Amino acid sequence: MIAQARIDSDRSATVHLADEEIGIHGEHISEVRANVKSVFIDAARRAGRDLDVVIVESDATHHLRVEPSGRISTREADDRPLFGPSAGSAGHGAGSAAPSPAAHSFSASSFDVASFGQHAFDPEGDVEATAVHPAVPEGSTADSPSWIPPSLLGEDTHEALEAHEAQDEQVSQDELVAASVPSSAPTTASASVASAAQTSASSAEQAPSAPVAPAPAPSAASPAEAADQAGPAARPGHGRRAAATTAPQAPASAPAADAPQVAGAHPSGETRRPTLQDLQSAGRQPSPAPATRGWQGTLTRLTGGRISPRPGRAEREERAQLQRISRTLDGPKNIAVVNLKGGAHKTTASLMIAATLGMARGGGVLAWDNNETRGTLGWRGAPAEHHRTAIDLLRDLDQLRTEQATVSDLDRYVRRQEATRFDILASDEDPGSSALIDDAAFRELDETLSRFYRLKVIDTGNNVRASNWLAGVQSADQLVIISTLREDTFNAAAWMIDELRATGLAEQVDHAVTILSHSSGKKMDPSLRTQLHKHFGAHTRAIVEVPFEEQFVDGAPLDFSRIHPETRAAWLRATAEIVDGL
Repeated sequence: MIAQARIDSDRSATVHLADEEIGIHGEHISEVRANVKSVFIDAARRAGRDLDVVIVESDATHHLRVEPSGRISTREADDRPLFGPSAGSAGHGAGSAAPSPAAHSFSASSFDVASFGQHAFDPEGDVEATAVHPAVPEGSTADSPSWIPPSLLGEDTHEALEAHEAQDEQVSQDELVAASVPSSAPTTASASVASAAQTSASSAEQAPSAPVAPAPAPSAASPAEAADQAGPAARPGHGRRAAATTAPQAPASAPAADAPQVAGAHPSGETRRPTLQDLQSAGRQPSPAPATRGWQGTLTRLTGGRISPRPGRAEREERAQLQRISRTLDGPKNIAVVNLKGGAHKTTASLMIAATLGMARGGGVLAWDNNETRGTLGWRGAPAEHHRTAIDLLRDLDQLRTEQATVSDLDRYVRRQEATRFDILASDEDPGSSALIDDAAFRELDETLSRFYRLKVIDTGNNVRASNWLAGVQSADQLVIISTLREDTFNAAAWMIDELRATGLAEQVDHAVTILSHSSGKKMDPSLRTQLHKHFGAHTRAIVEVPFEEQFVDGAPLDFSRIHPETRAAWLRATAEIVDGL
């Protein structure tokens, strides 16, 4: 049996795996697809092998293969049964799985496998993404473009995409004109949407109005026919996970399987009354947030929201990245930033990743200087009223291991970065100290800190053979290999990769994200970009480039408010890739 996802609407989907069902929710179809992609990639990584999946929409079915690396490709359709409800539109026959309790009706706009493609960078040009509009049913608009790199497209396809993009911009202009001119009759698309909304609202109002009459006793029929006749049951709430089960056969006196669940005949004969959960699940879905940037945001503000065009491409992409970063994790996670060369931007990267995580997730993030002697992370953050470091925390660790200890007890040891909502744990800053952090000390600190922080970004030293360095890498749920475009730093990163593979940490490298940080304002040599992307792309699952930032050069404390918007956007992309690996 293979996994499937059913796209229920532009805002919801349900993923059916071997051992669980996952409700997906997003503000628009692109976010729903991105979340479905993340679930399937995570399942493939947990399984450690390629995962064959089926994506079911109202008007199409897609047969895909998801690799643990994040690559998604099409595959030939087959007759293997699916986990979850039977996919009649998928071309599966009687061998399909019977409908599960999470089966439900759905409708969605068209689906394109490109929207599930792996992010990459064009080695011959700037780091840009190209919009790909799936085929759009007549009377609809391409509201949620997906993104694939220009380097993966041929010339003919690229020209077609440019034409689609121009068409998309024309649609936005047409929406603006239509919104400002009253019309006596709605368009076909508007009428369809209004009709669907009224039908949905009517169904929601009528559902709890009366008890459900028991279904007549089933006539003699084959198991396959009985499965085909069984209707969908209530779907699970968004974001909730439940074990996938096969629907038990109902007795002759049971209510129909497709009956509304808010009120109906209880097996004991009593009428089931709606609960708070029923009321909340039947409520209206929140509308997508209006545009805040570009001409769309300006128009929304000037008209007080009466005219509110959809957000532009950049804002839609940013919202999707923020959603990826802020997703729920299954426990505390470690992110280790590594390069064996000083000046490779390890500390800068640790600060930017922690700041981006803190602002997107609202806290629970620690940047930890794991140098065996002395590092500079504490100097690059906002100062604190104390000068305590990891050495002091290690000495007083027993006080934080008690059941009464709270996160506020850490305030005496960490340096709070109020503006960016993360904390810094500095390494030893006493020039006369002989204290060292070894692997045992690292593990003790890590175990205790995991009680108080969801995410720890670990800034490592320059000694690959130091026991605390190795312990930090081994603890990492996500390895981040950082390098500038200087020959000495990217050669040091390449040597470190060879060393990690030789010492049994190849899996950590395969799962790693490479960040190439521009160390000057000069344009990168195209041949060097090709060389670096080819080398690090053969070792790690993703490569992200971040632009030069003047503030990073002077070594002063990080002032996030002064960082150029282009730089913040690049680190947002990088952090989204990092969290995808968690």
